[in-house]
Amino acid sequence: MRTPDRSTLLRDAGLALGVAMVSLVFAYPRPGVMAVVLGMCAPLVVSRAHPRVALATLTVAALVHVVTQQDPTVAVVAVPILVHSLARWSTTAEARIGLAFALVGAVLGPARWLTGRPEEATAALWVTTVAGYAGIVVAAFIAGRRGRDRQEQEAQRERERAERRRLEHVEHQRAVQAAAAEERIAVAREVHDIVAHSLSVVAVHAEGGRALTARYPHRAPEILETIAETARDALDDLRELVAMLRGDGPAATDQPGTGYRPAPGIGDVDDLVSRLDGRVRLRVVGNRRRVGPVAGMTVYRLVQESLTNVLRHAGPEAAVDVRLDIGERAIDLVVRDDGYGAASTTDGRGTGLAAMRERVQLHDGTLSAGPRAGGGFEVHAILPVHHATAPAGG
Repeated sequence: MRTPDRSTLLRDAGLALGVAMVSLVFAYPRPGVMAVVLGMCAPLVVSRAHPRVALATLTVAALVHVVTQQDPTVAVVAVPILVHSLARWSTTAEARIGLAFALVGAVLGPARWLTGRPEEATAALWVTTVAGYAGIVVAAFIAGRRGRDRQEQEAQRERERAERRRLEHVEHQRAVQAAAAEERIAVAREVHDIVAHSLSVVAVHAEGGRALTARYPHRAPEILETIAETARDALDDLRELVAMLRGDGPAATDQPGTGYRPAPGIGDVDDLVSRLDGRVRLRVVGNRRRVGPVAGMTVYRLVQESLTNVLRHAGPEAAVDVRLDIGERAIDLVVRDDGYGAASTTDGRGTGLAAMRERVQLHDGTLSAGPRAGGGFEVHAILPVHHATAPAGG
């Protein structure tokens, strides 16, 4: 067992003092009896800190008590108290030795005190007295062992709970990392779609321009400018992709054979909001055309994930406010609902919010999400404007 702290030592000293004071009341004013009483109570002070010393000291004091006293004193209660302490706090060997010594004392004490009486003690009285002393000692031992067993079981349950919490934390971290990796792959695939769309526009203008300039040569500068602008936009998007995903390996591409569909952007938020049958109120402040394709796609995904969480956790009657402020320095997005908030049921994994946070961090932005003070849930994202300066396509 661990070394007792100061408060434990003080409790043991208080117990010893209490037993000694009660015993001294009955022993006063006999100095010899008082000395024996103190000798039996003093070991209780160190019963947990030094159990072997306490056992040896009390054994000697108890023998002196049996030899010198014609009758038992109140101090004999120190014996079952020490037996309980050894069973509760000490090793099994020390506890069993203490029990054995106490049982021997339960026989020797009555034998000494009953035989010293003027009247002859009957066998029934002797057996009853020995059984009573022994029963008290055994009961103290059993109570101590049961207390020790409960403590060990509780310690084992606490270790198991700690291990479960550790495994749950590890699993949660793995889920968050997996969600972040999936989100990075999704970002790469979506920006690939943007670049592919831009290159397709370049190819279409180049092919059409060749025939058009043959008939209308004066249109050539206009066509070439369109091609150059589209190519510059594609290069900007590609540079942004490299900046966002540097160190994460090559960007993922679409599976062969799948049809091309342009990645969603800020212009698709209205359609996304309309799918919730009037439960969502959308307010947009600022010029959407100032938001570039990558930032617009991020805004769309943030709104999409927020509305998905509303459908999952906010309840069937929850209403949602989506506010998008496109300012000179930042894009400010707030999605707020009046649903269950902190009382909502979740799977405990939180991968949706982790993916949203990963996506926002790729833009050097900030994301906060949590229950609102007045009820409901709020997602607040801020994207720096330097990631949204390209004109929106379409």
